[in-house]
Amino acid sequence: MVKSIKNIEKALGDTAYKYTLEMTKARSAARSFVVKDIEKNKLFTEDNIKSIRPGYGLPPNYIDIVLGKKAKKNIEKGIPLSWGLIS
Repeated sequence: MVKSIKNIEKALGDTAYKYTLEMTKARSAARSFVVKDIEKNKLFTEDNIKSIRPGYGLPPNYIDIVLGKKAKKNIEKGIPLSWGLIS
């Protein structure tokens, strides 16, 4: 019986989910960037921020939260989007 249980445990495999190096690279590939200059207190729109590769800005799933918020300061095109830039 014990042998059968151990075989079943082996068949089920490991349930711990870990990031592989490839997964980590993929997660850093798509990030939010400013694609047009934005003046202080102007709104973030679909025209001035995009999710592009490679990148180090906010993950793309935050774009909907950022849209409609104001820029804390003047932001140049090409800057990775971060929470510190958002009012």
